[in-house]
Amino acid sequence: MYKNGVSVVVCCYNSTTRLYKTLKALAHQVISKDIIVEIIIVDNASTDHTATYASEIWESFNSPIPLISTYEAQPGLGNARKKGIAQASYAYVLFCDDDNWLLPNYINDAYHILNNDSNIAACGGMGMPVFETEKPYWFDEYAESFALGSQEIVRENGKLLCLYGAGLVFKKEVIKQLDDSGYTQFFKGRVGKKLSSSEDIELTNAMVLMGYKLHYAESLQFYHYLPTERLTLNYIQKLFTANGTDGPIRNLYYAHICTGYTHKLIKNWYFHFLLSLVRLIKYYIIPPKKYGRKIYFLWNKAYIKELLSIKPYYKNIISNINKVANINKTKEPNYLFEQGNLLLQSI
Repeated sequence: MYKNGVSVVVCCYNSTTRLYKTLKALAHQVISKDIIVEIIIVDNASTDHTATYASEIWESFNSPIPLISTYEAQPGLGNARKKGIAQASYAYVLFCDDDNWLLPNYINDAYHILNNDSNIAACGGMGMPVFETEKPYWFDEYAESFALGSQEIVRENGKLLCLYGAGLVFKKEVIKQLDDSGYTQFFKGRVGKKLSSSEDIELTNAMVLMGYKLHYAESLQFYHYLPTERLTLNYIQKLFTANGTDGPIRNLYYAHICTGYTHKLIKNWYFHFLLSLVRLIKYYIIPPKKYGRKIYFLWNKAYIKELLSIKPYYKNIISNINKVANINKTKEPNYLFEQGNLLLQSI
């Protein structure tokens, strides 16, 4: 068992221009006296003295919460988060990105959500945008791609399937169960300019497969700062290309937890490939979103390319996902619940 409390993990890569408001928001958290909290700065191969800057800023706030720094030399958000989890002293771990500004009640409320229900593995909240420049005309159509807004959209049969990583709070014991099972997470998160961001979807999908519940609370709110370089259609195209590359494996998770017969059939590679070709044509004729013909063409192109790439070890991927589904088969029936949902980029 882990000590009762919350470890806030802030993963950083050259974050000195972003960290001040992030740490200020953490220093101003309103937390019950019985809740122990620590802040962990994970310096992910930075070259701008991020860790030193973070310590200096934190001292200026005179917060009673301890801040510690650790270093992860292997680039990638997934590697940094893994290091943060390993360093965490407490039972609950909160992912606070270096551009997230948590509202004052965030840690306190998240703690009580997890502490009051043994069936909940993770909870998440609502991201609210802060634009460096004027909001683009197309932004609202694609806001969910920036970890913003309500997460109620990812439900099926009344059950929540996935949560985005920004502001995610989860039980460390669940991660230990995954590690002990021999399960390997496929997605490693963003590395450099590569925009893959499916490691949070995968992790929370895995929690559902284990028989746990996810919880979205609108009361958990944070501001998400969006710099100008992320507010272009070119950026969205790159983001969707990365999501397309992640799509086949994301949908294989969905095939294991959905209730729909057609989706389950994609466990067969040939059916999956045929379906992806049909979707390419469908989305080109009628894009799912405004201004989306090129965006979804790039998404489908990357999807099909990746599907061809993973064909030789397709069965191994399915076998790895099955490991997760078998972890808690011995739990009491009332601990399990009807599974299913729709991935953000489902078929």
